[in-house]
Amino acid sequence: MAVALTASPAFAAAHARSAAGPERGIDISAYQHADGPIDWTELARHGIKFAAIKVSEGTYYTDPYYQSDARAASRAGLAVLAYAFADPDRAGGAATASFAVRAARDQRTSGALPLVVDLENDPYATSDCYWLGRDRMIAWIAGFARRARALTGSWPIIYTTAAWWQECTGSTGRFSRDPLWLAAYNGGSPTAPSPWSRWSFWQYSEQGYLPGIGWTDLDYFQSASGLPALHRSSDRKPKHRHKRRSKHQPKHEKKDRPKHVKMRGQ
Repeated sequence: MAVALTASPAFAAAHARSAAGPERGIDISAYQHADGPIDWTELARHGIKFAAIKVSEGTYYTDPYYQSDARAASRAGLAVLAYAFADPDRAGGAATASFAVRAARDQRTSGALPLVVDLENDPYATSDCYWLGRDRMIAWIAGFARRARALTGSWPIIYTTAAWWQECTGSTGRFSRDPLWLAAYNGGSPTAPSPWSRWSFWQYSEQGYLPGIGWTDLDYFQSASGLPALHRSSDRKPKHRHKRRSKHQPKHEKKDRPKHVKMRGQ
């Protein structure tokens, strides 16, 4: 079923008093290229304002479409964010952040959009938390955040689910400076997990269908979150499904599934 791009009633009501409504966006990886190139101009015509594009996974994979997608999306007027899929049992947080920035070929400045770190259930093992205890996971995230800030000038955006965050970090309060990208598919505007008072981005559907790309994840950005308004990057800054190809299923909640990733080494 295609998902409409209009805001849900609960989300629209929450922004009724705001002069600037929610901005619509997508997040993608190489899977979206299974049936051919993405038409970014068409997406812009349908109201898409930003795109998070997978740039890397761990320290062993770079998305071959990142550079061309980032350039094309930027030319079409979209703000572009690069996201790194975390694999904490394979490499440290600092090394993962360095690898992602190098893969983006982009030594960012303080005015650029932050790097996104994708933290979700381990798709390669039975351990949701990559065999790391909470203290080690918190240290991993801290290492990523410090290195990302040193290289880009901004604290990275943390993409996660409320369930993963509670299980794997104990809802630590250490990362309140990092904007939150929350994946939640249960309808209505979701509540941000501790330590955040609100989310900056919300991945509200993994079943969206849009002309120009096909099946993709759909997202909102709310400027009232405290993160500066999105601005199109200057000429810089994977997962297509036939009908409904299933993605990695976290064990937390049937409908609380974040983004799937390329298999290791691919």
